Order: sequence, then structure tokens, then C-alpha cells
Amino acid sequence: MGSSLAGEMPPEAFLRPSPVHRIASHSAAPSRMPRFSARQSASSKFSADAMAVAGAMALGVTGGFQASRRSCRTRELRARIARAMSPMSPGDYGLPPKLAGMAGALSALPNDRMRYQQLMALAGKLKPMADDLKVPENKVPGCLSVVHVHASLEEDGTVTFQGDSDALISKGLVALLVLCLSGCTPEEIAGVQPEFIKASGISASLTPGRNNGFFNMFKLMNKKVARLKAAKAAESGESGAMKAGEDTETEETPELQIYNTLSRSKEAFKTLEPGKVKMYVCGVTVYDLCHLGHARVMVFFDIVARFLRHLGYDVTFVRNVTDIDDKIIKRSQETGETAEELARRMEEEMARDAKSLGCTSPDFEPRVSESIEEITSMVETLVKKDFAYAGKGDVYFRVRRFETYGRLSRCSLDGNEAGARVEVADVKEAPEDFVLWKSAKPSEPSWESPWGPGRPGWHIECSAMAKRYLGDTLDIHGGGPDLVFPHHENEIAQSEAANDQPYVKTWMHCAAVRSTGNEKMSKSLGNFVTIRDVLKQYDGEVVRFYLLSSQYRRPMMYSEEALEEAQERLLKLYSSLRGAAGAQTESPDPECEQQHRFLAAMANDTNLLNRPTDHMRKRIAKAA
Repeated sequence: MGSSLAGEMPPEAFLRPSPVHRIASHSAAPSRMPRFSARQSASSKFSADAMAVAGAMALGVTGGFQASRRSCRTRELRARIARAMSPMSPGDYGLPPKLAGMAGALSALPNDRMRYQQLMALAGKLKPMADDLKVPENKVPGCLSVVHVHASLEEDGTVTFQGDSDALISKGLVALLVLCLSGCTPEEIAGVQPEFIKASGISASLTPGRNNGFFNMFKLMNKKVARLKAAKAAESGESGAMKAGEDTETEETPELQIYNTLSRSKEAFKTLEPGKVKMYVCGVTVYDLCHLGHARVMVFFDIVARFLRHLGYDVTFVRNVTDIDDKIIKRSQETGETAEELARRMEEEMARDAKSLGCTSPDFEPRVSESIEEITSMVETLVKKDFAYAGKGDVYFRVRRFETYGRLSRCSLDGNEAGARVEVADVKEAPEDFVLWKSAKPSEPSWESPWGPGRPGWHIECSAMAKRYLGDTLDIHGGGPDLVFPHHENEIAQSEAANDQPYVKTWMHCAAVRSTGNEKMSKSLGNFVTIRDVLKQYDGEVVRFYLLSSQYRRPMMYSEEALEEAQERLLKLYSSLRGAAGAQTESPDPECEQQHRFLAAMANDTNLLNRPTDHMRKRIAKAA
């Protein structure tokens, strides 16, 4: 059935042997085929005979087929045997010999349950994947479980894959592609048509979620191979080679445009490194349950990360957790907990809310309390470069020394105080200077530093954590609208002063959710509605749909009527899809007009809604 990974394991050896397989292998002794008593049902005889046929097919023993065929007593079984004796061959769906043999063997199995079992058996054939290869760029997006795949180009021009998963059935799917595509050339792999998955019967034995993950894995493996081929071509100087990081479908995908808060305009999205996106989003200060304003930011940037990965980018998504802050300390004193106990409890509640809204976890969620070394190191650098100064155990940033301060928010320093969020001592050189390090107060959490015991200021934490996980310059930095000034403005100042590099290429800000009276929903204003309260009345998918029902840069008006409308529209959508042809397919048809329209809308600054609903128009007009 074709060459194997190491020249010694044919495709049939991947399948788990069974007593039926062994019976079917005795082609010279048809009398050993299983016999049934009159008490056994016809279905039992059919099942056993079909399993024997499938086993013989998997082992490549044609004599067993003939023996089983002679024992057949139903037309349906004969039809299955005929299909089994005409398995997929090299060339069908562009399959290389090894994958054709395995797909044909799976196709010959009589039912989905057996295919499922054999996929799980395949998992045991997969060699362990090194931990240092389980990095974000090797992670398969859209999987129910954690799946990693890695590709390397050998000297003989063939590709070797490695992979792993934390779930047994997903590991079997990884093994199917890794074992059968390793040893193939990039051209052979590029020629494989994904339709073979459905033709082999694999998709029928899986849930829709695992089907999506399987297709995404196949797609990622192809992209990795294309990049390896392009890199090899670049090294050899071949003309016309595709650049590393480009997708073969780039010409068909509309150019991605993102509104950049810095320029106040839509810009063509270009990454620092081809094919890779480094994205940082400011997280929540965990002292209370999250409200709908937090939910909108969570859901929107979850959509951004998902779409970028759909386009083929390797996205590293970092969202911090502020677990030490004046508000946390104050609330912990009210509840009788330590600041750490309160922060951990609220962090768990935040994760629970995010999961209820269908959000995937970021690749990294660093805590401020676990990033003290990086924070103090950056503050030390700023002091040495004279961008910061110490006084009475506190350290402040000299705002006016950073000449381009204010370019993001377009705010003048006159009348604005960059450090106005927190109370600071009277040792500041200027009112606009903001605190980088705060000296310890009695009964407050603190850490040692060159300036004495203390804790970080609000702004420095994000600069330090972004540098730790993503480097000096980010592709995308996101957050809520209230963070533009002073938080993000101060981040730019301290990061660029410390690193001597541009801090962010593209700034994205998701507008607020407004409550009754057209006020921004905020914990500090006490006018917020928690995610938990809304989830008591509506399903998480309804809330997610509601939060995506308005263009992300437009403020949303919260109301019960808007949530009811979102629920009705979502139910109508599902009702329309019920029974529709192709509604349950594993991946969208690339030639589908709706698919092109969807990609074009998403590429246009994630335009999820071309126009507001009638209800939203009335709400906006009333608020105005």
C-alpha cells in the first residue's frame, strides 16, 4: 500500500488488530470464518461478516475477502464488500500512497464506531512531541482540544511532521495526518484535496467541532509546508518563489484593513514578521465580577484573534490580569480576604464568564504579581536614562521629557494630568508626571525593589508584560475606549523611552457599553450590569450575539429590549439554517458567494454589521 514513514510500517499496521481481523486473515481456510447459530440475529451475522471483510481489507488479504464474500447472505453486505475491494487509490483526491491506503482502510470499515475506535488506536502509534515545539505558532486554531503540529524539511526534500494533542481522539486525527504525510514532498502534500476526509468516512464519526479542528489542522500543515518550501526557494535564489508567511490563497482574500486609533484612519494591516501577529489586550482589574463593558472587549478581541488565525496568521495573544491595585486592596479589606485571595477568586469568576460567552483563552495571561522582576527592570532602565526619578520610595515618569507625548490621545498636557488615576505624594516634579513604583504602606502587599518595599504603578505593568511575551514592538494593542488616555498614552511613553523602539503598529479600541442615561457602564460609577446577572436570563451565545450586533467602534446602548431582539434574531438564524443544504459541512465552500462577502466584510475593519437595527437606530436617536 505504499512506503511507510520509516520504510517499515505500512498503513494497515496503524490499525488496531482484532480477533475478527485475525480470522479474516486465514484466506486458505474459509471454514474458519465465523459461523452463527439459528438463535443469533441476522444483524449479528451481518455485523460480524462485515467486520471480517473490513479486517481483511485493512490487512490487504484478498483471500479473506473471497471467503467472506461466499458467506454473504445479504445484498447490502455484498455492496459493502464491493466498495471495500475498490478502496481509494493513489491519485484519488491527490492522495499519496500511504494516505490513500489508510483512507481506503478507514472507508472500508462498516460503521462509524469502528472508525472512531481505529482513530483512537492510531493515537498509540504517534511518537511524543518535544515540549519546546508546543508553542503558539504550532497550535491548531479552532480545536475542541489542544493540538500542536510541527513541520520540518529534510535534506532529501521530503517533509517530516510531528504532532500531539491532549485528547485521545484528536491525537488519533493528528496521528493519521502526521504518519501518512511524513515522508512526502511538499508538492505531494499540496496536491491533497481535503474532500478525502469526508470520502473516507472520517468526518461522519466525529462531532462538528472535531471536524473543524481536523480541517484546520490539515490547513495549518499545508501552510507550514508552503512556508518551508518558500524559505528553501529563497535560500536557493529561485525566482518567483512565494515569500515565507504568505498563504497560497492570498490573492483571493481581500486586503485586511484595520482602523488605527493612532492615525484615526483605516490602514492596510502589515505585520512585523510575515505570517505572525503579536497582539496584547489590556485585561481586567479583578476586584469584582465583570460587567457587559468588559464582556464586549473580551468577545471582540476573541473575534479578532479567531479571524486572524482563520486567515492563516500565527497569532500570539496576550491579555494581562491586574491582580494588585488600590481597588483590590480596598475591596479585600471590606471582605476580610487578603488581596491575593480576592484577586484569585475574581480571576476564576472572570474566566468562567469568558467561557460562558464562547471566548477562547489567550495564549498567555500574565499576572502583575508574577511580573515584578520585569517591572522593576524597566523602571530601573527609565531611571538610568533620566526619564524617571525617585522620591520618598516612589518613582515617577518625567512626562515632558518624552517629546511626542500625547500623539495617541491627541491631548495637550495643559489641563491634563497623566497620573491622575492614583493619589501620589507631593514629591512630583510636575503635576502630569505619573507613578511607576509606589512605596509600601502599612498592611498593603509589597515587594522589594531598589527604591525600597513597594508595588507597581498602574501603567508600567502592561509595558513590562508586553515586552516579556511579545518583544519591544507589538503588531496590535487593544482595549476599551477609556484606556486611550492616560493608560495607553503612558504605555507608549515609558515603553519607547525604555526600549528605543516603536511600541505599537496598530491600536484598536472597542467602544463602551452605555447604560441608562447614556453613561459609560463602569464599576466606579456603579451603573453596571454584570455578565453573571445577564447570563441568568439569556444563554451565553445570545449575549455574544448581542455584543456583536453593533460596529465595534460605536458605543452600544444596553437594554432588555436589545437582548430580547438579539435572542429572536439568533433563533431566526438557526431556524433558517435548519435543514439547509451544506449547513452542517465541516468547512465553508471557498467558491460560495456568501463566504466571499463575509471575508470582505471582516477584512473591512471587522465590519460585523453593515447597518444598525431599527431598534438600535431608535436608541441612538433617543440618546442623542
